Amino acid sequence: MEYEVVGGSMQIVNLKLKQGEKFYVDAGKLVSKSDSVTLNSKFAGGGGLLKGVMMEASGTSAFLTECTAESGDGVIALAGVIPGKVRSIELKEGESIMVEHFAFLGVNDASKLQVKSSWRGLFAQAGLFLEQFNGPVTVFMHVCGDVIEYDLQEGSAISVDPGHIAAFSSSSMPQFTTVGGIKTMLFAGEGIYMARFTGPAKLYLHSISRLRLEMAVGGNRRK
Repeated sequence: MEYEVVGGSMQIVNLKLKQGEKFYVDAGKLVSKSDSVTLNSKFAGGGGLLKGVMMEASGTSAFLTECTAESGDGVIALAGVIPGKVRSIELKEGESIMVEHFAFLGVNDASKLQVKSSWRGLFAQAGLFLEQFNGPVTVFMHVCGDVIEYDLQEGSAISVDPGHIAAFSSSSMPQFTTVGGIKTMLFAGEGIYMARFTGPAKLYLHSISRLRLEMAVGGNRRK
């Protein structure tokens, strides 16, 4: 599989598939395809019917679009639904990463995907579901704004606004803690929770909070 990321502040990724090759796209993220590519809907790996119903109820699609270069080599294009950048993550054997479900674009092997629920994340407004990928696999994600990366060393820690979380290494699940006292939570404008990561860990962040962008756009529509 070959790919090329194109664009500036509103990127898409073009993927070239050889005949017989498959790629799995998150629902609603497929921009275009060549005639040689056929489409089929499949449950997200490791989800199952019950979790699929829960995902649909929470606003998250329980399905992936299976793209197959059936009658010859083909091309597909993927993009997010808000302005931002596309990033590929290539995981080796033994490596694992968690991707926020809104950031997930697609993956070259659906068997390496497992859907995980995070009730703490739900209450912190970071989303209920995460996509876990176990290498070897190539994952594509879309971030709001620019991609901000952190490599946390052993013993180091960082607290992040949940709306900025795009992906993180599976070995470092965040601990959601309150931002401070009642006065800070009510008037500081930073929300109620922060996500604390402790190294060693790899973090990928949205430079613009997806949650705050959605609220800002929604507020402008109501004016």
